[in-house]
Amino acid sequence: MEVTLESIWHSYDGVTYVLKNINLLFRNPDIYLLVGPNGSGKTTLLKIASLIIKPSRGRVAVDGKSFWDLENSSRELIRGSIAYVHDKPILVRGSVRYNIELGLRLRKRVDESLVRYYVNRYGLREVENRNVNKLSAGQAKIVSIIRALVLRPKILVLDEPFTYLDTARTKLLIEDISRITEEEKSLVLIASHYMYKDLKNMANQLIEMINGEIQNIISHR
Repeated sequence: MEVTLESIWHSYDGVTYVLKNINLLFRNPDIYLLVGPNGSGKTTLLKIASLIIKPSRGRVAVDGKSFWDLENSSRELIRGSIAYVHDKPILVRGSVRYNIELGLRLRKRVDESLVRYYVNRYGLREVENRNVNKLSAGQAKIVSIIRALVLRPKILVLDEPFTYLDTARTKLLIEDISRITEEEKSLVLIASHYMYKDLKNMANQLIEMINGEIQNIISHR
């Protein structure tokens, strides 16, 4: 799966542009890291690349086809292969287990063994029946990430995924990011303030942003 951003500009108020003339190509299986200070446009770029919001100007193409010119049914089919994890956990009322399975239930394909694997892997077995409003910030964050991982998406988009995570869970997540690109051939887009050496070495590109513009792209292969 390939996502192309061509001459992308975006403004929320019609006056100030938070993205300016962005041209990028993301293709699977690979990892792309977005870095830059707060307000540099990383989150907006992620939302445009993951087809959540339409840019004010420019073209977004998926496998060569202009996404926003497709029919609604075609757009929804493509969106179904993308999982986006917000920087702050967005959970619904209910248990940990209910939240993890939510996306799978909406797709009518719950994989119990995969859910169990991630619950055990990230140390959530003792809290899987607990209401999510009783979780710590770190537990809530990893629940939102697991909810995306169990979908086995073609494109996984992670906005500040390491915030609130302890060292052990950070290491596990980096391992899983590597695995899904190698074994499942997924495309992973990550915006992060934290530049872990292992993750940086795995990435195809490190994209540096300031004030809505790309300042530098470092390609590792």
